[in-house]
Amino acid sequence: MDYKICDFTPTDLGAIVQLLQTVRSQSDSAPVDIADFIANAQEGATAVVALAGGSVVGVASARVSGDRAWTQVFAIAQQWRNRGIGSALTRRLEERLMHQGVRKICALFGPGQVGQQALLNRGFVPNPGMLLYEKSLSLEPSDIRIIDKWGGQILEGDLWNKAAGMEREKALIDGRIVAPLSDPVLAERIGLRPPATVMMFGPPGTGKTTFARAVAGRLGWPFVELLPSKMSSTDGTLANELREALAELGQLDHVVIFIDEFDEIAPARESRPASVGVVNQLLKSIPDLRQRPGKLLICATNFIRAIDPAVMRPGRFDLLIGIGPPDTAARTALWERAIASLQLGPGVSASALADQCRGFTPGDIDLAAQRAAADAFARARMGAGGGSDQAAVVTREDLASALQRTKASITPSIHESFEAEVESFERV
Repeated sequence: MDYKICDFTPTDLGAIVQLLQTVRSQSDSAPVDIADFIANAQEGATAVVALAGGSVVGVASARVSGDRAWTQVFAIAQQWRNRGIGSALTRRLEERLMHQGVRKICALFGPGQVGQQALLNRGFVPNPGMLLYEKSLSLEPSDIRIIDKWGGQILEGDLWNKAAGMEREKALIDGRIVAPLSDPVLAERIGLRPPATVMMFGPPGTGKTTFARAVAGRLGWPFVELLPSKMSSTDGTLANELREALAELGQLDHVVIFIDEFDEIAPARESRPASVGVVNQLLKSIPDLRQRPGKLLICATNFIRAIDPAVMRPGRFDLLIGIGPPDTAARTALWERAIASLQLGPGVSASALADQCRGFTPGDIDLAAQRAAADAFARARMGAGGGSDQAAVVTREDLASALQRTKASITPSIHESFEAEVESFERV
């Protein structure tokens, strides 16, 4: 059974009290004044809960005083420990407190009490003696206001692993983007300028957005996606809003700014004269952003040939990286992930499936796996009560049928066109 982390609501109070009554007698749990917790909860203390099957299996809460917060309660049901709940609770609590202007979180624990590993996992530092854990949050309240205004997020580093396979792209992105930005001192000593602007191009569905988010997670920088479709529709106002967004986000110490479908806001001016104002604004804003260390602008496009050539010149974009369709190794890794949660029959092979789906994107592979699972589910429903367990598995036949019914998003002609674009445009 999975769990989920949610913000505390008053309806959780009774279940939390039952949990605290259960764990407070255990020697490895921090002592809790339940009456004090109830009073603070009713007065608006910040709290988050872990829910599993509708039951509260974990809780963390903190009291805020100025720019500092003290954890009040940290409890996890014994049977749910060592499953990552503590780290997940701590992460959600940090996010809530950060948005309240908290700059430091403190937690006082006795030796061996539950929750200390979660704090260490989240970067808290213990002080000697009575174990006082503290963590200074990296963002100022003014930074949070800017990030919130433009819909930003703080992402986790494990997003990198979700880009299954794609070893060529991962090697390029890791070596040319993540590594220099993570170690700017060494880069400066050698004379390597960390990139400030990157364009990712390639067919739809190949993972450009996933890679952009993964870069932010690896760096530990806020991630802000600017959506031109949600900005003003008139070109003059869009240019103004882009200028304002880039100028305000440029005030942050570190940030990854992502703009998808870049060809829609910066097409060749001769093909779309109405876009001149937006393109001219980008030609001014991008060099200014490049002068500010700790900023990374990642843009993505499916149609790199449609972008105004002036925007693409060296000195505006440091790197142009093609993100292509998954190769055989990547498709195998994607199939391994897609079938990992399925109840499989004998003889199912991820590598064999990968050989049968050239041109499939990660989304195509997930769709095919779920279509096969739907067939197995329907068959199991029809056989319910018949006493046969064989119907309740996904078979090779299910997967073969699903592959036949799933159309590859990347046709040979699209692949050929992408290879030509890599030859013409890639700059790494």
